[in-house]
Amino acid sequence: MLSYTTPRATVQHVLLKYYEPKSDANVHVQRVLRRLMICRTAALGYHLYRCSDQDCGHIQYRYHSCRDRHCPNCGALKKQEWIEARMQELLPVKYYHVVFTLPHELNSLVLGHRKLLFKLLFDASSQTLLTFAKDPQYLAAVPGIISVLHTWGQQLSFHPHVHCIVSGGGITKDNTWKETKKNHYRFLFPVKAMHAVYRAKFLQSLQQMIAKGEVIMPDGTDGKWLISLLYRKDWIVYVKAPFGGPHAVMEYLGR
Repeated sequence: MLSYTTPRATVQHVLLKYYEPKSDANVHVQRVLRRLMICRTAALGYHLYRCSDQDCGHIQYRYHSCRDRHCPNCGALKKQEWIEARMQELLPVKYYHVVFTLPHELNSLVLGHRKLLFKLLFDASSQTLLTFAKDPQYLAAVPGIISVLHTWGQQLSFHPHVHCIVSGGGITKDNTWKETKKNHYRFLFPVKAMHAVYRAKFLQSLQQMIAKGEVIMPDGTDGKWLISLLYRKDWIVYVKAPFGGPHAVMEYLGR
C-alpha cells in the first residue's frame, strides 16, 4: 500500500491564502504580516550561486529572509542562539522565576507608547527586585537577574508582562557571594510587599511622564483618575521555583 505525508502548512502559506488587509487594522501588525508573507521570496532579493565546475555550472537562487523576530522561519536560529548565550550566564545556584504583570486598564496607554512604557515595565520590575535584595533583612546583596518581555498572553490577547529569572543569592559590597537565607516566604522576599513596591514605582514614574507630556492620555481619559484607579488595584507578581531548573525556563522564554 502506498502512503504519503501531506505537507504541513506554514504561517506564510496561511497568510498568502487567507489574509486580507483592513484599512482600520494596526499599522505595526500589518507591516509585520507583510514581511512574513514575502520572507524568502523574490520580493526581498536574492543571492545567486553557481558551481565553479565548468562541466556543471549549476545555478541556484537563495532568496533573502525577512529577519523579522515574529517570523517562524527566521526566528528559530535566533531563538537557539539566545538560549545558548543565556545558558552561559547561569550560575551553579538555585534560581527563581518571577513574572511582573500590568493591569488591563493600561493596555491602550501602553499600545500608544510602547517604547517608553515597555522600558518602564523593565525598570519598575528590576528596581523592585533590587530594592528588596539590598535590604539586610532579606539578602543585602545584588542578585543576578535576566528579564524578558512578553507582550501577548496564552489567548493571544495583548498582555504585556516581564519574566525574570533571579538567582538565589548575590554579590555583597565586599565582592563575595552570599546565599539566600531560609525564610517562610515562597521567594527571596515577601511577595505581597513586592506587589505594593512594584505598583508604586511604576505609577510614580508614569505620573511624571504624564505631567511632562511624554505620555499622552487617550481622549476622554483623565490622568489623575486613572492613576487613582490603578493605585486601588492589586498588581499581580507571580513567583515560583522553576520546575526542571532555570534551563527549562530559558527554553520556555526562548520559545
